[in-house]
Amino acid sequence: MKTLRLMGGLGNQMFQYAFGVLLGADVCYDTSWFDKCRNNKNITPREYELDFWNINPRLTNKPKTRILGFIKVKKIIEHPANIYNPELLKIKSGVIQGYFQVAKYYGPVRAQLLQDFTPRNNPNAANKKILDLIHTTNSVSLHIRRGDYVKLQQVHGLCDLDYYKRGIEYIANKIRKPHFFIFSDDTEWVLENLKIDFPYTVVDINHGRDSAWDMYLMMQCKHNIIANSSFSWWGAWLNQNPAKIVIAPLRWFADGTATDIVPQEWQRI
Repeated sequence: MKTLRLMGGLGNQMFQYAFGVLLGADVCYDTSWFDKCRNNKNITPREYELDFWNINPRLTNKPKTRILGFIKVKKIIEHPANIYNPELLKIKSGVIQGYFQVAKYYGPVRAQLLQDFTPRNNPNAANKKILDLIHTTNSVSLHIRRGDYVKLQQVHGLCDLDYYKRGIEYIANKIRKPHFFIFSDDTEWVLENLKIDFPYTVVDINHGRDSAWDMYLMMQCKHNIIANSSFSWWGAWLNQNPAKIVIAPLRWFADGTATDIVPQEWQRI
């Protein structure tokens, strides 16, 4: 039995689920981390969110890492984190922990993930209205992640205004009549600080657990400017436009820690 520990927000949970798809059908997903983080002031509280998608993974809240009969179940931690390691794909059993944010892993299962990561329910009227505008314009999603990143910027880093300015300029030089769709967890800051000389729409209709609809809307845009965030990474990766342009930050973590999260075909600036 292979058990993958789910941790973090929706984007991280999707990476962990996707890695489980790579490992095969006999994978169970451990949700016990969400119970622990609720009472830990050092961890951003999260909830299980994969039920937004039309999937039914096998879940457990009590992973067996201790003695099971006469067999001790191994605990395997991804190391180094977020770096391509084909040896991890050979795991046969154990409790597996990591984020597995490696673009190269998921090409072979892209068709499966495109099918799995479709919403369980239909969008509401407000989201349908935005969706219609996305489909009828040269739409570009632009994601500004702040929230907990502001407090943890010494770890995650924040994409600054210059990054978005250069991303907008790059896109505008490549496509005609771009329309930017701005997604953020801090729209007040965005409206005060980000200046765009092109048509744009601030998407501020989804909150709490409904925020997953923002990712779905990003997926439907023709092009993407992402933050250093797994949330908008998935929005761009699941975008099926064969001619898409994706802008990603050159530095993913504040200290420059190496990561294989960004596909080679994306434009890093």
